[in-house]
Amino acid sequence: MRKRLSTIMAIVAALGMLFIAGPVMADEYVDTHDGTTISGTVPFCASWELTEPDNTAAFPAVNIAAYDNNEIIVADLIQITDFDSNTKFKITAEKSGWTLPTNYHATDGAKKADGSDSDLLLMVDNVTAGYGSDGLAALGGYGSYTAITTVGSDIIGGGAVGAGAGHGVEGAVCDVNAKILMDWPTDIVGAYSVTTTLTISEVTE
Repeated sequence: MRKRLSTIMAIVAALGMLFIAGPVMADEYVDTHDGTTISGTVPFCASWELTEPDNTAAFPAVNIAAYDNNEIIVADLIQITDFDSNTKFKITAEKSGWTLPTNYHATDGAKKADGSDSDLLLMVDNVTAGYGSDGLAALGGYGSYTAITTVGSDIIGGGAVGAGAGHGVEGAVCDVNAKILMDWPTDIVGAYSVTTTLTISEVTE
């Protein structure tokens, strides 16, 4: 009987040691993961959809009233129907030099082949800002007709930068209209053309 009791006690002691040692041994073989990091710098992104009507009829439509008013209006020269940007931005309008009739007076005529004149003016209207505040808007005086240059004029901007305040715009909309000044004495019969180019760029301050 004593021998049987000793055997039982030995088995119990062995099982106790196994249960105590078991978790310690298991911990030595647990793999750990210290995390996977995704990092990098998000670049400037901007997207737009433009509607550019056929404006070949603009000059042929010039009439007596246009000369008397000293201008012709080209409504919706460029329509921005959807504009998105992920930060503060500006849109710059640049004009080309004029293509002019052969007999156009190089000195007295206001329009210049090198574009150094002020006969092409733009205005931004019908704006949907695309953000609650500091959304897309006309810059400077371009909420009304203002001349643009061959070196570029900032006509539209929006978004914001600054600690805790940066944002872009989404779904912004606007129209860019043109005015061309006309003069009875010097804007003679013939073929005229001028090109307007818009460029988007990031604003960092």
